[in-house]
Amino acid sequence: MKTLEKAMGIISLLERESDLRLQDISDTLHLEKSTTHRFLKALLKHDMVKRDSLTNRYSLGFRFLRTGTKILDSLSVRDIAHPYLLELGELTGDTIHLTLFDGSKVIYIDKVESKKPIRMYSKIGNVVPLHCTGVGKAILAFQPKELVDSLLSQIQWIKYTKHTMTGPAQLEKALAKVRSDGFAVDRYEHEDWVCCIAAPVWNHERAVDCAISISAVEAKEDLSEILRYKDELMKKANCISERRGYEKK
Repeated sequence: MKTLEKAMGIISLLERESDLRLQDISDTLHLEKSTTHRFLKALLKHDMVKRDSLTNRYSLGFRFLRTGTKILDSLSVRDIAHPYLLELGELTGDTIHLTLFDGSKVIYIDKVESKKPIRMYSKIGNVVPLHCTGVGKAILAFQPKELVDSLLSQIQWIKYTKHTMTGPAQLEKALAKVRSDGFAVDRYEHEDWVCCIAAPVWNHERAVDCAISISAVEAKEDLSEILRYKDELMKKANCISERRGYEKK
């Protein structure tokens, strides 16, 4: 056990500080230089540390990069999010969506059908507009300004309903409110008979690349009714974000 603790001590030190000399590691961990060298040799063998042949300084090895990549790849956002979508569906009885942002458009990647007689016509794989949907605004609000400006210049400003926003000034004001409130609203802007609330989902790189939403058909429920679930929606979005490795500053 002491052997493992010493090895983990070296790994933890190199996680905090890179490019350390043998003497630096030995002094910091209060280990004999010969003991430190023996452990480093074993860690080098298993690619857990690497040594710069020119400077003789040590850093974490590529095994940790490969392991980290595998862990992140295994954390499929759809797999992580689906149980939370089901819980929202059970709570609200409404349609629940998960969407993914690919850098220019928003795509449905999962859906939990409403339990109510009238259902939404939305399919996994469908692309949704950025400027007049809850999920589009929830994602767009947290993108870098340069990307937002670029995307706004590309929007065609199609007026889907009488409530659809018609220009960048109006949308920028709405995005500021999303950042303030922590969630977005679609007030019958994309379809006359559908309203929606949506919350951003963050990834391990502290970027918003997904959103989840609750959508209701006006014939059965209006916006004021689904707004009752905004706190629960944001709570689920935060849970998904944390499961994906997101850490708040």
